[in-house]
Amino acid sequence: MRPRHILFVTNTGEYGGAEKHLLQLLRRLIGPGVRLSILCISEDLYSAHLSEDEARQIAIIHCPEKQNSFWHWYRVFRDAQPDIVVFVRAWLWCYPWYVPLAAWLAGVPRRISIAHLEPPPVDLVVEIKTIRQFILRARRIAFLQSLRTSVSFEQVIICVSNTIRNSLIKGYRIPADKILTIHNGVSLPELGLHKNNSAAIRSRLGLSPGEFLLVCIARLSEQKRIDLLLLALAQLLHDGVSCKCVIVGDGPLREELAERHVSLGLTGHVIFEGFQEDTRQYLEAGTAFVLTSDREGLPLALLEAMACGLPCIVTGVGGNAEVITDRVHGLVVPAGSVSDIAAAILFMKSHPSERAEMARMARLRVQQEFDLEKCMAELSRNILG
Repeated sequence: MRPRHILFVTNTGEYGGAEKHLLQLLRRLIGPGVRLSILCISEDLYSAHLSEDEARQIAIIHCPEKQNSFWHWYRVFRDAQPDIVVFVRAWLWCYPWYVPLAAWLAGVPRRISIAHLEPPPVDLVVEIKTIRQFILRARRIAFLQSLRTSVSFEQVIICVSNTIRNSLIKGYRIPADKILTIHNGVSLPELGLHKNNSAAIRSRLGLSPGEFLLVCIARLSEQKRIDLLLLALAQLLHDGVSCKCVIVGDGPLREELAERHVSLGLTGHVIFEGFQEDTRQYLEAGTAFVLTSDREGLPLALLEAMACGLPCIVTGVGGNAEVITDRVHGLVVPAGSVSDIAAAILFMKSHPSERAEMARMARLRVQQEFDLEKCMAELSRNILG
């Protein structure tokens, strides 16, 4: 009996949470009776993170984006002959609407999506007064219809947060019976594992062992709104509150944000560390975690921070508020509010006993409800059918 072939389709240009999530899943699917492939439309973001043994068992297929047409996709699926195709949607619209249709026509028996990011709200113009409004409404209706047609050729859409699921059901009117939520998970590290490394990080940043350090782990992209974090830190500094913050991650806005932090007078207060394979040493060096995004799915960095025993400051978007209960596991602030972010940072810094209790509750929450092995087992069951 031939092994079942599972083909994962990806289309992203940066290594982040969705890519890390996929590798976690693939490592648990490796075994007899299964053949695994990743189809990369743009860049191969996976090979560099695979061991030699994993690379022998996971095939990487390159698919140039310039060949993106219905017949191209049909041939890809027909030639690969997968038993299951999984579309990894780092954002909802990263594949043309006809791709699941092409998979269906090519005879792929099982077709699934994993949605990692909360889709934008559907803003249909109710009252038509101008031709421009009419055209805008017509385009949005066409987009929604094409999306509904597309997902009609998928058996299951797996969302990493209830917020994504609710948005697809209420805003995009996708049938609820084909959408389910499987939260991201994280392994619980042994605290103190990176004690020497975290001490070195604190020493490099000029911090004493007990001094307050804010940690942000995020892509330096527009949706993460690191600019708001910089403005909040500058506001605190202006008010006489000094706070060190280390930002771990890379992305298209790195140079712009680096210039911005200099212009705001944050040199020596904010340190950009770039992409790091091992982020837990920074989390263990930190006092609190912060994420100021305006859109999210369910950030792995947030779960990892909680697992490392950090209280968290997050915006109330995506799955953030599904994980963090305000004043219990951390602080939840409105998206886009510099003053609320600054106030939350000040509270964390000036209330050590409350901070310690939130840290304890954050780690307990992850241990009880976001165990990586349980989440991955449920995800595997739903993919294999």
